[in-house]
Amino acid sequence: MHRIDTPTAQKDKFGQGKNGFTNGDPATGRRATDLNSDMWDAVQEEVCTVIEAAGIQLSKGEHTQLHAAIGRLIDEQVKTRLEKNQNGADIPNKPLFLQNVGLGETINLAAGALQKSQ
Repeated sequence: MHRIDTPTAQKDKFGQGKNGFTNGDPATGRRATDLNSDMWDAVQEEVCTVIEAAGIQLSKGEHTQLHAAIGRLIDEQVKTRLEKNQNGADIPNKPLFLQNVGLGETINLAAGALQKSQ
């Protein structure tokens, strides 16, 4: 993706190097921003990539595909997350989890500190 970069773009409209559009100003002779295929191809492909990544086939007459795609992609990610109310019961590999958070040595020390039953 890139910002508009035609000669008539409004330079630095949104900050250093962040060009934008202008309607022009007939009083000053400033032309409106010319559009080019590079910018519109970038916008098109950014939007289409999200829709297709969600497994949705592009449909010319459908104007809610981006919304549906974002919802679907979020839902897919939510399904792979742990449930807060499970308090860790849904962690598939608990020993690996404890190792990853650096608690292996602490657990071993704690186990050695417990009195063994006689």
